[in-house]
Amino acid sequence: MKKILPLLILSQMPVQAANYQNTVIKLAPTFYYELNETETEGGAIDTMGNAPAPGIFNGQYGGGGPTIGEPGPLELFGGIAVPGLGGADNLAHFSNNQGHITLGDGNLFASSAITVAFFFKAGPAQGGDRLFTNNLTSATKSFQVVTANDGLVLSVDPNSTGETAERTLYVEDNSEPDRRLIDSESGWFHIVASTEGATGAERANNFKIWVNGVNRTENLQPNATGWGTDTGMAKIGGRRADPTDSTTHPGAQDEVAIWLDRALTDKEVETLWESAITEKTIPLIITDVLTAGEGDDFSATITWQSRPNRNYLVFSSTDLLVWNELTDSYPSEGELTTFIDSAAPATAAHYFYKVEEAE
Repeated sequence: MKKILPLLILSQMPVQAANYQNTVIKLAPTFYYELNETETEGGAIDTMGNAPAPGIFNGQYGGGGPTIGEPGPLELFGGIAVPGLGGADNLAHFSNNQGHITLGDGNLFASSAITVAFFFKAGPAQGGDRLFTNNLTSATKSFQVVTANDGLVLSVDPNSTGETAERTLYVEDNSEPDRRLIDSESGWFHIVASTEGATGAERANNFKIWVNGVNRTENLQPNATGWGTDTGMAKIGGRRADPTDSTTHPGAQDEVAIWLDRALTDKEVETLWESAITEKTIPLIITDVLTAGEGDDFSATITWQSRPNRNYLVFSSTDLLVWNELTDSYPSEGELTTFIDSAAPATAAHYFYKVEEAE
């Protein structure tokens, strides 16, 4: 029978949690592509586990083309720091005008009510670069977020133009289109875009958009340009099958979350934004120690709070003065990590452990 060994539990330096990612997951999106991949072979993984298959990286990655595993945003347009994303832990997908991610059948990424949240790095548009599209023609389910010659565009009806089909984001006084979102000097932006309704016209009228935490819905203005579809496949960073097509985004994308049958509330969007700009810390602390067996088969199992993509040092001691290093490179298992000390002495009157994060 397992029992708790009387060991001292030691706290070390606090660690930074992935505040934004945790908040996204708590808001329960249908799909969530964190885009932290460092190899293309396994595809783009849906954290929520609802996608029928990983997204496919479409293009010639590396060698000056599109890339993955690049550093994600640390700062947004206007000098806004986003420590809640996790710093060096957060990677991103750079489409670079030559590659995009095919998610799957657009019907699986569509509903009359929909919200899409993501970060993107701005770049000069070539007419209609897709940040997200489900590539559907039905005005009751189509949804596209586009960077065009006049900046950011939301579209719900590829068969039509103008007020019943689309909106272009204008500057704060509505005097002209906001072209800061297609200026490569602007850097990164955070976008939350949603719509809901029974018809294309109703959905176009119900667009909402937040840019870097600010509700900019009143700056969405009708335009007179149509936004077509191709392939019937939902995509991040592109529209057509050809990854080098002019509709491929020249910048980068990160943390793409999609809510189906749901338009996030103002409060939910505020919570999401606050998590991006707020650094949340948790202590690196041993949470549990269990023992098993007797004699030569005696072992201790140590569990501690941890960070993803980190390695840890584990030490033991009988007197709190001399520490024996058990491992200097034990890989994280996520938010909690467990290490088994199969050499723990069964007869020791006192035995102590401590854990440190490897540099």
